[in-house]
Amino acid sequence: MNNSAVRYVAAGLLLLGLFFQACAQKPEPQENCNFVQNSLKRRVSWENDVPVIFYIHRSVPGEYFNDIEQALDKWNARFGRNLLKLGGWTNATDLPQKDNANIIYWLSEWESDRSFEQARTTIYWSSDRIYEADIRVNAKNFEFFSGENPVKGSVDLQSLILHELGHALGLAHTQGQGSVMVTTLASATLRREPSEIDLTSLSCEY
Repeated sequence: MNNSAVRYVAAGLLLLGLFFQACAQKPEPQENCNFVQNSLKRRVSWENDVPVIFYIHRSVPGEYFNDIEQALDKWNARFGRNLLKLGGWTNATDLPQKDNANIIYWLSEWESDRSFEQARTTIYWSSDRIYEADIRVNAKNFEFFSGENPVKGSVDLQSLILHELGHALGLAHTQGQGSVMVTTLASATLRREPSEIDLTSLSCEY
């Protein structure tokens, strides 16, 4: 085959490849089910890559270990499946970073323009698959309490972590009554049980 013929064959294969690429259908948008969605309106989640293992950074006061453990257990028990697992303590770096580890941090420094945040969960995903989630607790601007007796002016850590773990699973904020994913958590308020709204949302992905 001469060079001219080779060029024609190569050009033809290139055009054929472009044709099939153009004809390939984009994934259909999904109902959001109260999940974060990617640019193609597909829900982002861990899919079958569960349970998601979370570690507690050494910065978290030891008195809150049980509250974090109970928050994980509440999601598992209410959903009837192990979505989350506690991996214990970690001596990872002091600031959250993309390191393929899911860690709960206790931060005494916080951005001044975001001082209203009690906590923040950052999820990392590729396409529609989450591969890492980090939770930061704002210990600079808020006081927290543990146990069954609400403390005036303080935030219930177990309720807060339960909410942030919902974000880690891919859930967005909602205004659904009774949901643990409601945007705000008032001080001295216990909100420690995922609602039917939350469980129905999770069922879309897990």
